[in-house]
Amino acid sequence: MEYRILGKDLRVSEIGFGCMGLSHAYGKPVDKKDGIRLLREAVEMGYTFFDTAEVYGTAGNPHANEELAGEALKSVRDKVVIATKFGIHFDMESKAVNKPLVPDSRPEVIRASAEASLRRLDTDHIDLYYQHRNDPNVPIEEVAGVMAELMQEGKITHWGLSEADEDTIRRAHALRCSIRRRKKNALPRHRFPLRGCSAKSHILFQSPEHGTKGGCWKMRTRPLSA
Repeated sequence: MEYRILGKDLRVSEIGFGCMGLSHAYGKPVDKKDGIRLLREAVEMGYTFFDTAEVYGTAGNPHANEELAGEALKSVRDKVVIATKFGIHFDMESKAVNKPLVPDSRPEVIRASAEASLRRLDTDHIDLYYQHRNDPNVPIEEVAGVMAELMQEGKITHWGLSEADEDTIRRAHALRCSIRRRKKNALPRHRFPLRGCSAKSHILFQSPEHGTKGGCWKMRTRPLSA
């Protein structure tokens, strides 16, 4: 297995393990014991980057995927990078077979999601926490401010965006957050740049000079294929 660095210091396996299909979207969820065994075998093979989300689950257990990943990776937590996502829920009142996604990145919702994900993953921090979908009702600058606070509190160490356009990525990456020091009244300015951008792999995204992935490379933020 080869490895690479996301941003400045997040070392991950070049091939990541997307956990979604174990519990969500692709037919019947796997048996929990089989899922745990599979994830642990992946670690033995050299995988260190595991991606999940708070909404990957079933109608009976909407957060099953995070719980599965948390249990499977707990014994090797110091060897793996766990990424999870916030910012959407399914419209369960809809009669559609594929329930519509409802974006919600209000600060209080993000904080509640982070605390719940930490519990389900059975960890004291999330390595990469990213917005699942852009919320048109919440400026990305406000979202980035919450991310900065969570980083200061040690609850997340890196943050990113999923399926965001180039303008949103640039605005988020450029944000400078003023954070009050605990022992001083000064308000120093700190940078909390993006560490990952997830985008669907489409030919329009592949050019290093144009589009979302091009913007990521120019900002030295790693594009992650989804």
